[in-house]
Amino acid sequence: MIRAALAALVALAGPAVAAEVAAPERLRGVDPAALGYTYAVGTFAPEYAPPAPGSYTLPVIQTVHDHPLVDADGRPTTLFTLKRGRVAVVAFIYTTCIDVAGCPLGNAVLARIDGALAAEPILARRARLITVSFDPERDTPARMARVRALYRPSASWRFLTTRGDNELRPLLEDFGQPVAKLRFADGRWSGLFRHVLKVFLLDRENRVRNIYSVGFLGPALVLNDIRTLAGEPASTAPPGAAGLASPTMAASARRHAAARGPSPRHR
Repeated sequence: MIRAALAALVALAGPAVAAEVAAPERLRGVDPAALGYTYAVGTFAPEYAPPAPGSYTLPVIQTVHDHPLVDADGRPTTLFTLKRGRVAVVAFIYTTCIDVAGCPLGNAVLARIDGALAAEPILARRARLITVSFDPERDTPARMARVRALYRPSASWRFLTTRGDNELRPLLEDFGQPVAKLRFADGRWSGLFRHVLKVFLLDRENRVRNIYSVGFLGPALVLNDIRTLAGEPASTAPPGAAGLASPTMAASARRHAAARGPSPRHR
């Protein structure tokens, strides 16, 4: 099974352009369970009815800054240019991820959210879905364009990469998204990444208002949160967790803080 998955990913990738060449062929015979480096326990299936949009508040977790990106057509842009004052859902992935509870799950959830937004034009104009690769060595704009074509997204969902590590690292550090190349004992890169699946919800003021991990990542919950933020008056947000009605918000914030560690800007 792992050979078939790797073959499909290599076919999609096309010729390698990486400065560092991966050696995925050495993964043959490795127990697939040993490759599940996304820290998760399974998909989120809420056992309660999410509260109605606007009936609860989401506290500000942090504020992020603008960062340069490259879109799937090879055009330079920035995070804030893409947002244009909208609510945004931002997911970090790499396209050769083979952990079904990792990046493929994140893409599947965003695809369902994208479909829901396409059915609500008014909400779609106030929201943006942003998928950013943390593997710019292989996930070139052309590659991201091929992935985009697989999902046939609406205008609300954009696929992006960066021009390299100098642009990528500040972006990941700003969001608190840990990523590391998974290497063999001799230091050779396996082609895989050790990472935490996180999906970030940004309000119109570029403040993180929720962070979803696999245990809390569900389309209905994310859509309710999008509707809640879209209905907020401009430049207003609760300073802390007072009035919080969603238990997933508090839990995801704790997980984010534990995974992130101290901010590199304050070390």
